[in-house]
Amino acid sequence: MNRRWLAFAAALLLGGAAHAWGPHGHQVVAEIAARELTPKARVEVERLLGDRASNAMHEASTWADEIRGEPQWRHTGSWHYLNFERGDCHYNPKRNCRGGNCVVAALEREVRNLGDRKASTTERANALRFVIHFVGDMHQPLHAGFDHDRGGNDFQIRYGRGGNNLHGFWDQDIIRAYRGKLQAVRHAEELIERPIDGDMHWHAGVAARWAEQSCAIVQAPWFYPAGGSIDTHYVLTAAPIVDAQLDAAGHRLADLLNKVLGGDR
Repeated sequence: MNRRWLAFAAALLLGGAAHAWGPHGHQVVAEIAARELTPKARVEVERLLGDRASNAMHEASTWADEIRGEPQWRHTGSWHYLNFERGDCHYNPKRNCRGGNCVVAALEREVRNLGDRKASTTERANALRFVIHFVGDMHQPLHAGFDHDRGGNDFQIRYGRGGNNLHGFWDQDIIRAYRGKLQAVRHAEELIERPIDGDMHWHAGVAARWAEQSCAIVQAPWFYPAGGSIDTHYVLTAAPIVDAQLDAAGHRLADLLNKVLGGDR
């Protein structure tokens, strides 16, 4: 096992910030985006990542989680999420993103790095990996949750024969709970056929709106299960919302990359 995966495993065992959607969800987002790339953006993705767009973006989609346990990348841990004040889903960078250490600011920063033609190929490739991952992260509702319970990390739940916290359930279990062992590519194929609903376009300030939309899901009356018990009704209520979030993340990522790498304005 290489050092990167040892660091990733250690990070999981030690807890801390969680890993939105798990590999399956991030790969679904990457697959949808890869299929929506313009020819020019596709060429640039493949040049930066060194493989066919679909394969490269699948691998890149989890890179930011894999490296965060390494000493030189530990400072990126807070880049994967942001916490709103309880009951207030309005983004205020001074309150919700001190020092630029949150997923909104991190995404905006890495988009600028990706578009910097004077940067090295390595710098731009890493920026692309971060962008692919962070778009997925901010569409997991509890990566834009509330500070009083650390985005659901402090809300304990019961699911099946085991326990977890609500954040962990949304990160690790929820897709498997209603999709079973369905492969990420097949999941993406199902979602990409759906009509697009909402604003899928990348523009200045939109990252904050995406985070606010995710936060609004956390405010729904059903989101925190009564008594902490996750049952079939909860899963069936959440399932269409999870799919909608994954679908939106994929289309939004595609539009972002088409604009930054493909010159599609």
